[in-house]
Amino acid sequence: MQLDEVDKNLLMELEYHFPYSPTPFYEISRKLGISEDETIDRIKKLVDEEIIKRIGMYINFRAKGMDGALVAAQIPLENLEKYRRIALGIRELTHNFIRNHPKYNVWFVIKAENREKLDTSIKNLMEEVNAKDYIILYSKKSLKLSVKYDIIRGISWSENNEPTLPEKIPTAEELGISKELLKALSVPLPITKRPFKEIAEKFNMTEDQLIDLIKELKDKHVVKDYGATLNGEKVGIKENAMLLIDTEDVEKACENIALHINEATHVVLRESNKPWDYLCYCMLHGKDKQVIFDAVKKVIGETDARSYMLLFSLENLKPGIVM
Repeated sequence: MQLDEVDKNLLMELEYHFPYSPTPFYEISRKLGISEDETIDRIKKLVDEEIIKRIGMYINFRAKGMDGALVAAQIPLENLEKYRRIALGIRELTHNFIRNHPKYNVWFVIKAENREKLDTSIKNLMEEVNAKDYIILYSKKSLKLSVKYDIIRGISWSENNEPTLPEKIPTAEELGISKELLKALSVPLPITKRPFKEIAEKFNMTEDQLIDLIKELKDKHVVKDYGATLNGEKVGIKENAMLLIDTEDVEKACENIALHINEATHVVLRESNKPWDYLCYCMLHGKDKQVIFDAVKKVIGETDARSYMLLFSLENLKPGIVM
């Protein structure tokens, strides 16, 4: 699908300026100078063409009381197809790629109710596909999740306007809200004139009350990546790379990336189940490798890295999955 200027401006508005309003598509239509009906029709077409993956928000998995990890696995080539089929059936397994590491060819993210169940799920999966070796890189602290693509410049880009980062993400219980509400907020919003109406009614709230709650949850880092998530390849973002950094103060390095590297989409401080030096992790996306190399230089300058690994995606084993 060829994007015209209206579509490009619409995508940028949906990504970066999605309104906190009972009628967000009307608000956007006013800014673009087109009707609300045309705005909704264009969005539906962009969804049908798989350019927009979803409109809504992510809920920090820690608010749901869950644990998560990035797993680097050495899976025999003859078992990759078997692994791919199994992974497609595991809802909690996401971000599943073959990457250009000399030993660990498959890298995926997986979540579970607690550390014990997480370890069991990973162990069972690795045994089922006869993995020769694997490393579990637990998520110790998630510092940034904002998958926004500047389709004009061809690079992932999201500014962090906060001077400090949270020490802890509150759980649903600590917030005094139900896990069911958080689960409902995780589902993509319907493309209708009042997309918050159904969920507000389900939980006996007005739309304004629900939106005020979403803003509060965003301030507490429970709601992440509010707005549209795009299919990078469909808008010219052809490359994605995982950057893993070894540095003396790994926590400070992650904080600096989250606060100062706008190109980073995910920033996570990790801990491993076996000796592994690269515990500061971020993701970079771009129209080509060069814009990613340029971003890496900025990251290295912010982190005093002793060494780093830059692992490009060779194949997406679970495309189109958004959680």
